[in-house]
Amino acid sequence: MLVAGGTLRQQLDDAVTLIGALREENERLREETDELRTQNGELHDRIMHLESQMARDSRNSSLPPSHDKIEARQSRAERRKTARAAQRRQGKQPGDAGKHLQRREPDRFVAHEPVVCRCCGADLAGAEIVGEVRRQVIDMPPVVPVVTEHVAQRRRCACGVETTAEFPPEATAPVVWGPEVRAFAVYLMDRQHLPVERTAELLRNLLGADVSTGWLCQVKLEAAHKLAPNVSELKQRFFDEPVVHADETGTRVKTVKHWMHTLTTNLLTLIAVHPKRGADALRDIGVLPEYTGVIVHDGWTPYELFVAATHAQCGAHVLRHLFDVGSTPAFELWTDQITRALLAAKKASEEAAATGLAAVPTTIAEIIRRDYHDALDVAFVLLPDGAPPPKRHKGGWSVAQRKAWNLATRLRRDEGQVLRLLDDTRVPFDNNAAERSLRMIKLHDKVSGSFNSYEGAQAFADVRSYLQTADKHGENLIGVLHRLFTEGPWLPPLPAGGT
Repeated sequence: MLVAGGTLRQQLDDAVTLIGALREENERLREETDELRTQNGELHDRIMHLESQMARDSRNSSLPPSHDKIEARQSRAERRKTARAAQRRQGKQPGDAGKHLQRREPDRFVAHEPVVCRCCGADLAGAEIVGEVRRQVIDMPPVVPVVTEHVAQRRRCACGVETTAEFPPEATAPVVWGPEVRAFAVYLMDRQHLPVERTAELLRNLLGADVSTGWLCQVKLEAAHKLAPNVSELKQRFFDEPVVHADETGTRVKTVKHWMHTLTTNLLTLIAVHPKRGADALRDIGVLPEYTGVIVHDGWTPYELFVAATHAQCGAHVLRHLFDVGSTPAFELWTDQITRALLAAKKASEEAAATGLAAVPTTIAEIIRRDYHDALDVAFVLLPDGAPPPKRHKGGWSVAQRKAWNLATRLRRDEGQVLRLLDDTRVPFDNNAAERSLRMIKLHDKVSGSFNSYEGAQAFADVRSYLQTADKHGENLIGVLHRLFTEGPWLPPLPAGGT
């Protein structure tokens, strides 16, 4: 019995030990399972984040349309084409007067006489002229270089001193290209974005003489040097503007990323290049540190540092972010509601401006603000309490929730900037003016590649500022470039009442 009892006790002890070990193993497996679930949740969240990054395009982010996938761009073009076709047929519309070349005073006449009768075949020489039909052909004459040889005489005075006449400013060497060629070359490179090599080829074919790429690069720097007074005057003009648009975009100088910054209005454009993107660059460029009007921008933080100015945020950027957040069904309700409020603000501001009002009537503005606040209240109800954890993919917040919280928090914090157009109808809904100013920078990068030097990039920026401002005033661009190389830079006229 003792042996049997001892065996049973040993078995019970072994069973207890086994159960304890199983419990420990079970607890360890539970911990591993919880850890794997956490890791799985984090990985799932990372995948969602990466997928959302890959899905970014011009509809749901600040990326330009040029970054969209080919399929998306083709689909968008087809939709636009279909929409236009549904609204109107191609070509001149019924009832429209149409457009055609206007007749001009002819430089020469060419008479065309019928030779034989189209009916009987009789000779029409000496037949009576009973009418005529006229058509004009407008064409270019062959491009033939005109060589002007300047002869500076040297004369001896009665006192014995010899004096040589001065050459005109364009005659800087024994043989040089004149201001027309210089103006045309700069126009091709900095307005039409023709690469230097192709500009040299075109001029060689036109002029029948080699034009070196080195000379073309030098003439761009010469133009920029002559534009220094224009750039300084342009910066001063911005201080009198009630609203300016600001934006920036990346470009490359050799292999290093730089930034093209712009300030623009309906009649002025300033473009400058800088190695940095942030507040240091904006301070170095000038204007904004002392500007006291309204700056329209995309909500980028460095603009907020210039506290002397009032700020307005681009509604088009906000709509793109709302579209992105609203692609998650849980947030579709409040993003649609706040989108309607923003579009209502745009319409109300434009209608008030059209009637000469400085601000949207209070009753209308209050309704729009109430809808705006209601939408944000709904947004925060749908989100977890408090702020999301500092690190992504931690703490149970999904990518969609984090983006929704960020956007809703920004819209609540920056309500005054987002709805600035209700208080000041001079402020537009979007920042398209600045984006249009920089669009050609991206085209230049695609066609001509990166800049070879910082001086070349700044020269391009100065010339673009000059030409875009002149274009807004309806000036002939080759004409203002010719003037630059002869009389000096063209300056935009002062506004009415300016000094």
